[in-house]
Amino acid sequence: MARGRMIDKRISKSKKLAALKHDRSRVLYFMMLPHLDCEGRYSGDPEDIKEDCVPKLNFPVKKIAESVIDLANVKLLTLFECKNEAFIQYTRFADFQIGIRKNREAPSSIPSPQKIQSSSGVPRTYSALSLSLSLSLRKEGKKKEEIYFDFEKRKFFNITIEDKAGWVDAYPAVDIDQQLREMREWLLANPDKKKSNYKQFINNWLSSQQDKGGTKTSYKDQRKKKLDEWEKKPLED
Repeated sequence: MARGRMIDKRISKSKKLAALKHDRSRVLYFMMLPHLDCEGRYSGDPEDIKEDCVPKLNFPVKKIAESVIDLANVKLLTLFECKNEAFIQYTRFADFQIGIRKNREAPSSIPSPQKIQSSSGVPRTYSALSLSLSLSLRKEGKKKEEIYFDFEKRKFFNITIEDKAGWVDAYPAVDIDQQLREMREWLLANPDKKKSNYKQFINNWLSSQQDKGGTKTSYKDQRKKKLDEWEKKPLED
């Protein structure tokens, strides 16, 4: 592996980088870059990333997992699995590594995500990260606390990155965060319908939205669409 990788100055105007939810994700993007193999691939296991890329930074393993998902959601990288192991592939890696000499580096030991197909015919993503986090919890001897909704504080508790990773994998057409907000408002409007199993409630809700075709349109996109409609056809007085 080379001692470093190149960064194109166009990164300064990257919309994807700007769309990330956390500055931690931006730091991680640059810190992982020198560790990529000649194909732009690397381990997607948060513990490996912690040990190799950011050993001196106070980035907990779960926060690293959250950032990897953040990077995958804006398509700066692909997160995939092979034989129950998680891996990442940087988007357009070859386009920005001009002059890379693959003949002077060891060939990638990680398969291409495009060649790994699931039963549905597409690369399996996110689920390997869920598995990795589950193993981490077991190694730490921690018991997962049940998800519940606090009506006084108006929010869900104990929803983990592992949960969200699993939902993104299971319901790819659904905007998970937006649906959680809608569930919150529904619960607040129906306080007499408290649930005994909130994880099952969330899964049933997301499954229903997936069956309807999904909801993966951001609030910003919805707002722009509505404004465009109003501009073409102004509201009547």
